[in-house]
Amino acid sequence: MMKHVFLFTALILLFPCSIVVAQTDAERGQAFVLESKRLPVAERVDRAVLTIQNSTDDVVIAEAVTDLAQFWNNPEDKLAVIADVLSKADKKSKTFQRAELAKARTLARLGQKAEAHAIFEKAIADGQEKALHFYHNSLWETGDYAKVAIDTYKRLAESAQEDPAKYEKERDCVGMFDSLRAMRAVFPKSSAIKEVYSQLNDSEVRRLAKPLAEVVCLSADDRYAEAIAALDKAQEVVQSGKYTGPDEAKNIAFLRAAVLFFEGRDFDGARDALREYLELSADQIGRSLSRISFFMAAMESSLEDSVKMIELTSFLVQGGYLTEQHVTKTEFQRWELQGLLAHHQTALAFRSRWEELAPLSLQIMEEYPRTLAAANTALGFALYLSWHEKDVNSAERILNALLAESPFDGVTPHALVALAKIAKERGERDRALTLLDEVFDRIGTLPYGPVLVIQTREHAAWLKREIQKE
Repeated sequence: MMKHVFLFTALILLFPCSIVVAQTDAERGQAFVLESKRLPVAERVDRAVLTIQNSTDDVVIAEAVTDLAQFWNNPEDKLAVIADVLSKADKKSKTFQRAELAKARTLARLGQKAEAHAIFEKAIADGQEKALHFYHNSLWETGDYAKVAIDTYKRLAESAQEDPAKYEKERDCVGMFDSLRAMRAVFPKSSAIKEVYSQLNDSEVRRLAKPLAEVVCLSADDRYAEAIAALDKAQEVVQSGKYTGPDEAKNIAFLRAAVLFFEGRDFDGARDALREYLELSADQIGRSLSRISFFMAAMESSLEDSVKMIELTSFLVQGGYLTEQHVTKTEFQRWELQGLLAHHQTALAFRSRWEELAPLSLQIMEEYPRTLAAANTALGFALYLSWHEKDVNSAERILNALLAESPFDGVTPHALVALAKIAKERGERDRALTLLDEVFDRIGTLPYGPVLVIQTREHAAWLKREIQKE
């Protein structure tokens, strides 16, 4: 009976919904993206070009230029279109700024990284909207993981006085974990200490910035004992009575928790360190939970890490941190809460704890399709229905709804692979191959990007080979 309730609720949540006519700049841009997202990549690129040629809406043209640069096919042709946009657009317009970023992203893919990075750096210095986001995404997709970590450090340690709010929010260095762990996954012989830490400068405004970054690099290299020793040394400096500088107590506690969770050997110690961090951050619990999500995101790509993540997320659940009652006492946004719950759902899925996963999934999916967490959870719930409940029809319905309704492009390749697997099992060979070709059109064929994207690409390639054998 409970199973039918789950399915009934899910299907109600995922009925196709109509698009409201957009009025504001943000709504017009989102409407364009959502309408384009439903198209195969070739048609999506054609639509972007036509929009660039015919529209007079600065916001919509900017989104079309972004769409054009997003995919990997025909980069030389794209550069020609982008160059034409740059020659005609007002230099103060959103279109011109976005076209510069699109040019840089395309040049980076063609191997012209020095020119691309110079464009990105100028755009960032000029304060262009989303410039840093585009730059880091470009580094991810070209495999320059070390540069992401170095740039992250530079901005939180060397530019701290220029941006006090960012400094306060990100000075724990945890944001470096994701790219460094991806670097080790893609390049197993790489060394964060040699390739990243050796290129970091001391911070004039923050004495312990580089020592804390060393902790992250040692941990990324699986040198956990040395990372803990480096943390102990930093803590001794803080407690020496001679230390002058920003209060690092909570950052040290946070990094200790991260290192111990990643090591996965002393979960009691990890929980104690995390509890200390949360107690020290009691006046900013929302921000603290947001920071925790940074190293949780770096845990969700392997079965081995899922053991560690379930220990972390279970601690938060049992402590009452992931509840509406707790969150209403903070400035923590609802979408961030959904993101943390989604990490817990992912961990439950890896551990095959289906009875806990299903109701939690439906709770998160109440926000569908407004949040990325809800879209990711809908994807996970579809896989649960397909793999565990053997309810392929309901799974397919959810996956198709994701393709039609979710505005988050990152979810699409994973949904396409799941649909291709269903098509293969039904004997729909041509449909499965078409779906897989669309995956490669969206994420390219080079072995770079976030670990989950790499895994999806590898799974799609394996599935294609299996189908072609039949």
